[in-house]
Amino acid sequence: MNSESTYLTDLAAVLWPCGGLLGPGEFAGARLARRERGNQYLPVPNARNPRIILPAHDRTAATRGIASFSQDHSIAERLRSLVLTGAFATGLAPLLLRDRLYVGAGPGIEHALASALDREVSVAIHLGPPRANRKPVLLLLTPGGRTIGYAKVATNTLTSRLVRAETRALRHLDESPLPDVTVPRLMHEGEWNGQPLMVQEALPVGDQTDRPTRRQLLRCVAQIVGLGTVRTRRLSESPYRRSLEERIVMLGARPEAAPLRAALRRLPDVQVPFGAWHGDLTRWNVASTARRAFVWDWERLALDAPAGFDALHYDLNESVQAGVHPGVHRWLETGSRLLRDPLMAETGLRPHTVSTVMALYLIDLATRFLADLQPGHGGPAMAAVDDWLLPALEGLQVRAGHEAAHTD
Repeated sequence: MNSESTYLTDLAAVLWPCGGLLGPGEFAGARLARRERGNQYLPVPNARNPRIILPAHDRTAATRGIASFSQDHSIAERLRSLVLTGAFATGLAPLLLRDRLYVGAGPGIEHALASALDREVSVAIHLGPPRANRKPVLLLLTPGGRTIGYAKVATNTLTSRLVRAETRALRHLDESPLPDVTVPRLMHEGEWNGQPLMVQEALPVGDQTDRPTRRQLLRCVAQIVGLGTVRTRRLSESPYRRSLEERIVMLGARPEAAPLRAALRRLPDVQVPFGAWHGDLTRWNVASTARRAFVWDWERLALDAPAGFDALHYDLNESVQAGVHPGVHRWLETGSRLLRDPLMAETGLRPHTVSTVMALYLIDLATRFLADLQPGHGGPAMAAVDDWLLPALEGLQVRAGHEAAHTD
């Protein structure tokens, strides 16, 4: 059993306290037959590399789960989704997918969600790649296949913090709606098996939405910045800077902490507008029409950060899709152009502060990556901050100094 199979059985113990057992076909089923058997789930593509978990007993939930969790960012992914959907629709999936997660009978997460929402619920589960903040996202469906919403369940200390943070964020956003941005409504908050649980509605995204254009992105970012009061302060006098330095101190003896602290202290003391940022605005968490943006996954929402962080985060994640090093080199220019756009000027951001804000973003991102790292989780390539982020930060510090010396 590899680490992913272990993760799967540990996850089963959270979602189904009655227990789960991995196995290929009938052998595992025979062992569970000694007690009353529950449902079967299929780890896809397999138990050694699970990305989604689909109910073998519910074709509708399985096919909807494939469609909802598919990223569709490449031809290979589209073909894989098409094959899986066809396999479940025809009933061939249990023959093609050999690994099983057998769940013992008894109250499980489906029962808890059905009780909380007062309706019958079927689930399909998205896991994603191994990383520190990995947690199950459950697609909730009616027996007829209509989407009810999405549930998130914590599995450790970090994900507990994130689930609780997103619950608070959705409550805040419900009280402070954004003019042209739709966010999910919080449908339920509580606990399951000693872990935080939350349910949010599904946004009406699909064929009528797409990735945001540059203008749509910046309009969305500017509205998020204005979620609270936008305050322009000198960097040295801002609560944000003090908080960021405290977070770096919390990294302890990590070798990256000292250069991050030094970089922060060397930045010019310019005036910067501070407001809200989503914290993880990427192509996976936003869709757009000509008039509205639909934004989800608000677990990183913060109300006091330099204006422009969300634009930089989106652009960096787009830039590195074809490789971290060439992507970061490209981002150093494209990110600068985004922050100089007139739409960002409406937030109070000035051209002579652009490189300072970009450097602050990299310091913040590095601190997050390092704080979230846990034993056994190598994290994505972007988490190797000493490989790409610290060198990029050195160049930005030089640029920031030149810009600050030539104010408008």
